[in-house]
Formats: sequence, C-alpha cells, structure tokens
Amino acid sequence: MRDDPGIDAEEIAVCLNGQYGLHVAGIVFLPIGHDMNAFVYRVVADDASVYFLKIRTGPVYLPGLLVPRALIDCGINSVLAPLRTRRSELWASLDGQSGCSVVLYPFIPGENAMVAGLSDDQWRAFGAALKSIHSSGLEARFRDALRVENFALPSAALVRQLLRLIDHTGFENAVARRFAQFWRQHAERIERMLDRAEELGATLQSKAFDLVLCHSDIHAANILTGDDGRIWLVDWDAPLIAPRERDLLFVIGSGIARTVTPTEEDLFFEGYGSVEIDAEALIYYRYERIIEDLGEFGRHVFLTQDASEASREHEAELARGFFEPGGDIDRAEVVPRIRWPNLSAAEARCPDRKGER
Repeated sequence: MRDDPGIDAEEIAVCLNGQYGLHVAGIVFLPIGHDMNAFVYRVVADDASVYFLKIRTGPVYLPGLLVPRALIDCGINSVLAPLRTRRSELWASLDGQSGCSVVLYPFIPGENAMVAGLSDDQWRAFGAALKSIHSSGLEARFRDALRVENFALPSAALVRQLLRLIDHTGFENAVARRFAQFWRQHAERIERMLDRAEELGATLQSKAFDLVLCHSDIHAANILTGDDGRIWLVDWDAPLIAPRERDLLFVIGSGIARTVTPTEEDLFFEGYGSVEIDAEALIYYRYERIIEDLGEFGRHVFLTQDASEASREHEAELARGFFEPGGDIDRAEVVPRIRWPNLSAAEARCPDRKGER
C-alpha cells in the first residue's frame, strides 16, 4: 500500500503533452510498489490508449532504463521497456516538481503474477526469458555502468544504523514505537543474521563465478501476465552484474511475493535449462534480500516524516513476517533442490546436505 504523493494531475498532463505528445484524458494514482522513491499511475489518452507512468524522486538511474531497451533490441521481447520522448530520450523531467522524473511505458492489460499466478506454459516462458537475459552477453556492454557483485552486503549499514537508533530514540508515532520494541526484541537475531551473511560474503569473494546480467528483483510481482497469455518482465530499477543465483533466488524454494512450488520450479527449469547452483551464494542472497527489505521497512516506519499510519503499519507487518516460525529467516538456509547439469529429474530432487542447516 502506497500513499498518494499529491502531485498535481494537471502538471503531469502538461509534461506528458510536451515531452511525449500525449493528450491526457485521465490520470489515476496506483497505490502499488515497494520503492519508496517511485509512484505509479494509469494514464488514459484522449484516443483511449492507455499507458503506465512512473514518477521518481531523486536522480535518474539511467542504466535501469537502458538495460531493458537493450534487451528488446537483442530480440528478447518479454521485457517491458520505456517509451521514448519526442527527443528520443527514455525519461523526462517533471516541471514544477524539483528532482522528479517521468518514465512512460505501454500499459499491459492483465495482472501481475503475484495475484494471477503463472500457467505451466508461462512458467516455461519465464525460464526461457530469464535464460535469454543471462545469456545475452550484455554484461560486457554495461560493465562500466552497473554495479558488479562483490558480496560486500551493502544493505547491512542501514540495518545497523537503525539498530543503534532504536536504542536511544523515543518515537512519538505509535506505530514506530511498537515497531521499535519489536526490533529490540529481535536485535540479537538480526545481529546474528548480519554476521552470518557477512561470513558467507567473505567466503564467496574467494570463489570464481560466471557473472551475468541480472534483473535482481524478478519475483512474481514484477512479472505481468497479459490478457493474451504473454508474460512481461518489468521494473528494471536495479539491474546488476552478478552470479545467476541473484535472480534464481526468486525461483528456488522462494516464498518472495508468492510461494513457488516444486512443480513450478520444474516447469521453470524446463524453460531455463540445466544449471549448477552454488548453495552458499543462494543462501547469501536470501539473507541479503531480508536485510535489504528490513532496512527499507525500518527507514519508512522510523525516519519518513510524512508517511501515513496505514503505510507505516503495512511496512511493519511485512517486516514482522520475516521472523515468524517457518518464515523467511527460518527457511534461509534450506536449499532442498539444487539443480545440477545432466541429472535426471529424480536425481535433481535429492537434497543437497550442504544447504540444509
């Protein structure tokens, strides 16, 4: 759940007219997404065509726009890329809103896979699309523009800052006070998780990996299922160059956004193909994901001055879910289905004992 930032609809319409030649008939804010610096809208033009608009505060991360465009140019057509402005740019400034940028996309009639799920054929298509991205070779082209994985756990700094904050801060907001108490109750567990992830990161730094172009956030909520049955991979806000485990995190034993069943894993790998998975890399990325989300949820609840009570409570509830029995933290080190090349389906289902702890 997201709060409407209150940006004037007329300002948005004027911008879209001037930058894209789009005559706007209606704009509706969509309270979706977890990126605290981005807001999205459904835009209807006067010719009844429909668009998806993202308005972002802060500097534009241009590689996040260039990468999906390059993938489409490579013939990977299941990627949703931004439309170009009249000057062939992939974004434009929003006049009257300092530091805000607009990015316009086609609107895909359908639903995201977190809600709709994927059919058998769509799981295979997802696997094939992700393999095409990982095999695109674009990591060489974007190596100087994208972050290259170094297993340094960059999200740890914010979580440690918040742990220090709750020790000496009395929050006026009731949701923040309750959430701070929850953090205090689980502080030792959070510290152990940070230490474990950093230990894994240090081990992984000494390993050699095949680094590929990764989406880095390709869970079910970032896959659109069109009414025509096609799938679209969206939200390329943070592509990076990393081991393929960074993306396969969202498939193998994943409960992120929507639980992936063993059967769905099999269907995905029918499309993706046989691959060897490094269990320690997968576990590291699971911890990194939890730590990154925990930090962002904490930032929103504790530090965002104009956040609504409803949005604070929603973020706090998501964070609490990590700590539930059988939740993401409990499952982080369980890797029951390692995918080795040239194994039969039955052999591939055998647990890897290194990953079960």
